[in-house]
Amino acid sequence: MRDRTCHCGHRLGDAAIQEEPEYTTWGWIMLSMLGMTPRPHHISFRCFLCRMEVGQSRDPKLLARRSARSTAA
Repeated sequence: MRDRTCHCGHRLGDAAIQEEPEYTTWGWIMLSMLGMTPRPHHISFRCFLCRMEVGQSRDPKLLARRSARSTAA
């Protein structure tokens, strides 16, 4: 994968880049109406300052981590 840089100059791995799960329509229904945590379709990596997407991942381990319920209270 090419090392992409956002408009602010941040790259994948920088603290300004956040993982954001992207869900299908049915996933959003499960999340909002049923209160279930669905498995994301993919994970987008976006700069939280300029909102530019610098990458995507469909790695099964990463998707499973984002769909697991957190144990922290």
